[in-house]
Amino acid sequence: MTRGITRAARSPLSEEVKAELARVRPSACDARVLAALLPRAAHLGAPARRLAHTTEHASAPSLRRACCRRAYLRGLFLAGGSLSAGPSGYLLELRPPRGETARARRMLRGAGLGARARTRRGRAVLMLRSADAIASFLRLAGAGETLLRFESRRVSREVRGRTNAMVNAEAANLARAVASARAQSRAIASLAAAGRLRSLPGPVREAAAARRRAPEATLAELAARLDATKWAVRQRLRRIVAEAGA
Repeated sequence: MTRGITRAARSPLSEEVKAELARVRPSACDARVLAALLPRAAHLGAPARRLAHTTEHASAPSLRRACCRRAYLRGLFLAGGSLSAGPSGYLLELRPPRGETARARRMLRGAGLGARARTRRGRAVLMLRSADAIASFLRLAGAGETLLRFESRRVSREVRGRTNAMVNAEAANLARAVASARAQSRAIASLAAAGRLRSLPGPVREAAAARRRAPEATLAELAARLDATKWAVRQRLRRIVAEAGA
């Protein structure tokens, strides 16, 4: 079973996020935070490499200030982050540099982002699967432009999903209605051939006659023809099917 994000499934959003984060001009303290992350990362994309060249290695920075914590989240994604939108949903992955996993989890937890952790090829991977959590991460990291595109795609995807669900539900309801109408027509024909239809109560015979005249009519249409409720027509047709199966 393939794990993680394949190149084919990776969304263009990954590169968009990195390009936008790399454009953020770091302040002096931001530069210290990034310098503690980027040079230690095993693999850096082009945006992160350019930014890493502008910083110098420094001792572990203080992350007490909000701006430094935002820079840390920015550096986490630049050092080894990816964002995908596959058939199973959204996934943001962070691969912290060695020695940074515990602090990265604390920082994410402190930001209200409970990332799940797993080990892949000997490396820790932190994952966010909730679209709301991913949107919060992008906002906190400073990827405002990409956040807008992410939310736009998210809304389009959710609307498309709800539309498909409604269409599927309507198709299933129609299929059930057609199957019920066919079963009712077969039951009516069976009772009529056996001479048992005329022994049923008058309202039941009226429902049978209405179904015979309109084999594809809905319950609402039959109820309108018989000046009855849908519930009453349904019960009469159910009795016909039960009598035929007796």
